[in-house]
Amino acid sequence: MPRLPTDRLKRSGAAPADQPVALYAKIANAFVLTAVDMQAARRGLAPDMPLADARALCTDLFALEAEPEADAHCLDAIAAWCERYTPVVALDPPDGVFLDITGCAHLFGDEAALRTSLLTRLTQQGFTARAAIAPTPAAAWALSRFAKRAAVDREGLQDALSDLPVAALRLQPDAQALLRRFGFKRIGQIATCPRAPFAARAGQDVLLRLDLAHGRAREALTPRRPPPPVTAFRRLVEPILDLDAILLVAADLCTDVLAQCDLRGEGVRRLQLHLFGVDGATRTVTLGLSRAEHVAGVIMRLLRDRLSREAETFDAAFGFEALRLDVLETAPLVVTVTDIEDKPAHDARSEMQLLDALVVRLGASRVSRPQLDDTHAPERAGTWRSAVAATQAAWPTPEDGVMRRPLTLFAHAQPIEAMAEVPDGPPMRFRWRRIVREVARAEGPERITPHWLRAPDTRTRDYYRVEDTQGKRYWLYREGAYGGDAPPRWFLHGLFA
Repeated sequence: MPRLPTDRLKRSGAAPADQPVALYAKIANAFVLTAVDMQAARRGLAPDMPLADARALCTDLFALEAEPEADAHCLDAIAAWCERYTPVVALDPPDGVFLDITGCAHLFGDEAALRTSLLTRLTQQGFTARAAIAPTPAAAWALSRFAKRAAVDREGLQDALSDLPVAALRLQPDAQALLRRFGFKRIGQIATCPRAPFAARAGQDVLLRLDLAHGRAREALTPRRPPPPVTAFRRLVEPILDLDAILLVAADLCTDVLAQCDLRGEGVRRLQLHLFGVDGATRTVTLGLSRAEHVAGVIMRLLRDRLSREAETFDAAFGFEALRLDVLETAPLVVTVTDIEDKPAHDARSEMQLLDALVVRLGASRVSRPQLDDTHAPERAGTWRSAVAATQAAWPTPEDGVMRRPLTLFAHAQPIEAMAEVPDGPPMRFRWRRIVREVARAEGPERITPHWLRAPDTRTRDYYRVEDTQGKRYWLYREGAYGGDAPPRWFLHGLFA
């Protein structure tokens, strides 16, 4: 998109459509042009030209200061729009986008039909665009900017690149100037040179760029978002507006992705439904499951509830022309074999289905479950996490059956007054909430030292499990030790039921 900055301004109405438009920026204490539209280019204006010279050549020039951040945001929006053609889209700033259409062209007829659809719709939206299809990203970049060929296969790649200028290799300006001094103007001249002598004079980067263009070296693209492991796509003949029609297409997509997951021996944990609108906007619906699921009916029931609520938040406008279902997270399927007569009292599958239904209807932030953390500090051992994100874990049970942690744990330990027979021994009696309790039995101490990094100034705790004369049991601790700078203090942290 060579005119992306000026096209963005004209589409938004910030620049007139019947007047030459140019953008400028301050470079080295001088205002120079950074982008021009087609009308300004026909008047002889070009990037890197001083703004004063441009105004002298074109008296009716409409000039604005360049906004690189706005241009980058516009390019990202175009890349998001291009995801209706393929889920693998990579940005090529400041004005390009890479689309990996491997396995996607047949959905639009063929590669030529996909390219025609892409360019036609970008032009209808006010963007000047050029595109080329090639076996390598570097070759597609070169052909789209320096050639008129729309597509080339691997057999004709070398002939298609040989007549292009050396600038098509995406070289640095210094490397291009060096090749021009050597007399190299075309890529074909470099391709026939002996590699070792040429690399000694021009450097390895030129040969690397040449190998990337011809496919002798692999170029890794960084997608705008990670490609989903499993995906399914439907392009519709006519746009759809009705929720029932959307659910019908989504059911077919769900069947496709589950068939792919079955081959992998995995189930669906998190999926995303993309609805591509005729107006160019994309609506996205995300669904998370608490366990790996491989039954289409269960997934569609949850997706139907989610779409019924999401339909009120987004406007279908002129309808949706394509839908894609991405499986963002999968998990291995675990099949539990049970005796037909020995049905377990705790049905984990039914519990997970209920949990998913609650999350869909109430929201993930409103459904939580207790989560155990691997930490010695009792107040940080148990927290509440999202029911979907948290992993289910049971409270650890010791082998001897003795409960060493109370069921009731205070959010903040409550101070008490305690008296011990010996300084470092268990308490004989303590006062809590103005009532004195005599200790009949005590067990401990269980020493818990503070975290050396998070709380280096916190004192050591000695926990005791005590039982008073009335049979009530408590969990209390002594903070600090005798003989230190400050006397120790006693706290009650929990109650045993």
